[in-house]
Amino acid sequence: MVKYKQKYYLYTVFTQMKFTRIINILFIVGTLKFSLVQFTLLESVFMFTQFFSEIPSGILSDLFKNKITVMFGLLSLSLTPLLTIFAFSCPKSIVFSVLILSFALEGVGNALISGADSALFYEGIRKDGDEEKYGQIRGNMQLISSITIGLATAIGGYLFMVNNKIPYIMQSIFLIIAMIIIFFTNEQKVNKSSQINESNTLFKRFKSIMMVFRNMLHSSNVFFLFIFTVVITSVINTIFMILPNYISELGFDASANSSILMVYGFVGGLIATQAYRFVKMKYLSLSIFISILLLLATVLELQGNKYIFVIGAGLLYIVLDILDPIVMQMLNLWVGDNSRATFISGLSFSISLITMIINPLIGIVVQKYGTVNMIVLTSIITIFMIGLSYLLILKTNRYNY
Repeated sequence: MVKYKQKYYLYTVFTQMKFTRIINILFIVGTLKFSLVQFTLLESVFMFTQFFSEIPSGILSDLFKNKITVMFGLLSLSLTPLLTIFAFSCPKSIVFSVLILSFALEGVGNALISGADSALFYEGIRKDGDEEKYGQIRGNMQLISSITIGLATAIGGYLFMVNNKIPYIMQSIFLIIAMIIIFFTNEQKVNKSSQINESNTLFKRFKSIMMVFRNMLHSSNVFFLFIFTVVITSVINTIFMILPNYISELGFDASANSSILMVYGFVGGLIATQAYRFVKMKYLSLSIFISILLLLATVLELQGNKYIFVIGAGLLYIVLDILDPIVMQMLNLWVGDNSRATFISGLSFSISLITMIINPLIGIVVQKYGTVNMIVLTSIITIFMIGLSYLLILKTNRYNY
């Protein structure tokens, strides 16, 4: 008999085979001929839908079994790639509406499976007597997820070159297989109170973000921390969401494009695992190191050679992971122990909200002034804010809220 942890691993593989992760923008902008602004608007639709679907998805988990909720979520996710390629053969007047429906449905699907799938497998793993190993199992799952996404990214680009519809069809097939795995997974008795807590998660997030804003009113340092983290993170995330389109314009085919982003992901993940080492550096040394890295990235991005640009963009990509120790330093100085966890939660929530809002705005800026100019401007602003954070840290005392 197959154990639940093995089903968990299989489920992870089939749900994380996101062949369309990178080529989505190539299909919508390159093939369907929509603008970057329209693509970023679609991404915002996806984020908003996922965000606001968390409340009803939590209620559904209360009313129905986790298994049923996950099945509906996977069904939604398996339909979205098919809707996207269906848009290719639709009348022009309704193509964008079909894409909006596709992205919205994906948001709903993600919200439905979020948490419900983990709860489903956790109960089964506990039944198998492996509850004490759950942390290890979860770690293995995350590793499998990272490797799977990386491979799917590269494979998706190659499949896109063969036929631009194949990645979407393959993604749907893999999600249907994930549905089959869930169908043959028996749900164990679930602690209802934990599900009720899950349905209140979004309300807790609202509460945490309100606490962030309250702290900002009392401290200019906390306000700076908010701006530093939210703006830089959301802008860089948006830039790399639309970067594949520019890489394509440089002359890289879909396969090379996907491989580049796969390498970015692997290197970024490797850097993230070593980020704790940067905490040991003095703040001034760390600030200088990151600033030099950003300046080097800027110089490389301004070169005419497309390969050198890719290296420069890669340096900017990993900066997000290296910035973490700086953010933690500011958190430790300016936010008290009692409220730090809630503040971090609110900060993360704020990043999601701001990203939803600025997606189309970044698309407009990039479309008007170019990707390189936007990336260079982001690097310069980041260097300035790192310098300002150093000056503030020198002058600050620890605040408690």
